[in-house]
Amino acid sequence: MSLLPRDVLVALQHVVVNLQKVGEDLEPESLRKAVRYYIETPGKLLRPILLLTFSYTLDRRALMDPRLIQAATIIELLHVVSLLQDDVMDKHEERRGIKTPRVLYGDDRTILASDWLIAESIRRAVKLGPEVVEYLADVAQRLSRGQALDLDGERERAAELKTAPLIEATLVLPAIILRRREILELAKKLGRSLGVLYQYSDDISDEGAERRSISEVASETRAVLSKMRSLIGEAFSPFERLVEQLIKKALEGGLTVARSFIS
Repeated sequence: MSLLPRDVLVALQHVVVNLQKVGEDLEPESLRKAVRYYIETPGKLLRPILLLTFSYTLDRRALMDPRLIQAATIIELLHVVSLLQDDVMDKHEERRGIKTPRVLYGDDRTILASDWLIAESIRRAVKLGPEVVEYLADVAQRLSRGQALDLDGERERAAELKTAPLIEATLVLPAIILRRREILELAKKLGRSLGVLYQYSDDISDEGAERRSISEVASETRAVLSKMRSLIGEAFSPFERLVEQLIKKALEGGLTVARSFIS
């Protein structure tokens, strides 16, 4: 049984349809294959799931708003950008148990694919208004700083910037689009905390990071979650359940199985 409300699952399918159309007619073929590689082998779709579930708690009647579907699509495209760039910088040969685009198509085409996807994300974001564009530009800049810190070996600072900005955006974009100004700052705080939690979980899985650190972040996330519930009320329950499940899996070092939420 799915942890997600049926309406969220329906909205998620609209996001999937959007993603399947991205770059489908792009030429040359070599660039199209690199652009669509991770789109055609989708991962957990965690970011669209978070965005749509949070939107559902804010206004379930607005869940099928094309702006929210588009926002969820953009967030996943930017996530794909981060994967492509990470593959090149860290020289990954495999991801998700398959060869990376850089192995199949080369570093040059992988970089060009990330450039194309950034441009596509901007094109879509413009239709959502200048505030969304400005916010996403800030997100992209923080992601770049996080990747640079990671390359410099500053893992702790990198955790706050490499993963957290896109997770933060899954809460901030619905607040902007649905004009819920009163929760905007708390949405940023909760999103950042959840993003750091996610990164720390990956660190535990990949490098044996200390569990004490992730326990502290989990406690901070729960504290902000409680404040958000006090603002939104009972309608917040679906998102709260999702985050509690994420926290549980993070403490187990198992956020990599988050796709089970939609099965």
